[in-house]
Amino acid sequence: MRIVGFCNLKGGVGKTTACQNLAVALARRGLRVAALDLDPQSNLTAGFGISVPEEHPYIYDFLLGDVSFEEVKVSREGVDVIPSTLDLAMAEMQIESQPGRDTLLRDALESAGLSGYDCVFCDSPPQLGIFTRNVLAASREVIVPLESEFYSLAGLRLLSRTVELFRKRLNRGLAIGGVLLTRHNPKIIMNREVEKEVRSHFGDRVFSRYIRQNISLVEASGAGVSVFGYDPESNGALDYSVAADELLERWKNDG
Repeated sequence: MRIVGFCNLKGGVGKTTACQNLAVALARRGLRVAALDLDPQSNLTAGFGISVPEEHPYIYDFLLGDVSFEEVKVSREGVDVIPSTLDLAMAEMQIESQPGRDTLLRDALESAGLSGYDCVFCDSPPQLGIFTRNVLAASREVIVPLESEFYSLAGLRLLSRTVELFRKRLNRGLAIGGVLLTRHNPKIIMNREVEKEVRSHFGDRVFSRYIRQNISLVEASGAGVSVFGYDPESNGALDYSVAADELLERWKNDG
């Protein structure tokens, strides 16, 4: 089982969109996939069209060990989703002072008995708070969705340094598994310059396939489904399908 974090310390780069659509793409290829929403904004939860009733457990209850994975999961489009709610923002303050707060996710996943899954995707908030730290402590690799504009480069550099820090202190196996360019248009000079800069620093860790700007990706999120459920013939669906194939090839070569 591979635990994969989706991280970028800059918001609005298509991180959650990448997490959702790669998860669905892999599920459509026959893999057993789970997706955990660790962002209080709950965009992954909403993107799957999940509304969490007040009495229903959510990711916080799973982190604390109060409920099992089976009790909290909600299945959508072949993916088992652990949803989040805005209450997670309040929960963050409650657990910030607890011992072992940065390894709650790792401990919960180890106790959950998820060996039947091929991969577990973890969507993190766009800042280095407790839930992003939990994702970095638990993951084998990080996929970094990156919008092709210069402000994104600063966030990528900061995340790269953070990954190195976590590798030394909390998670020796952590690595940046891939950088995925999103909302990319090679006809735009700035996009080309950013791509050149990223590839010069990260080499073959940058996905060869980029995600084009595509209205279906935006509309699908609003409809509460993946782009495959919304418009499987769209450029967004094509791009994420090819990116999923590349990810599987990387995993195959990585062992």
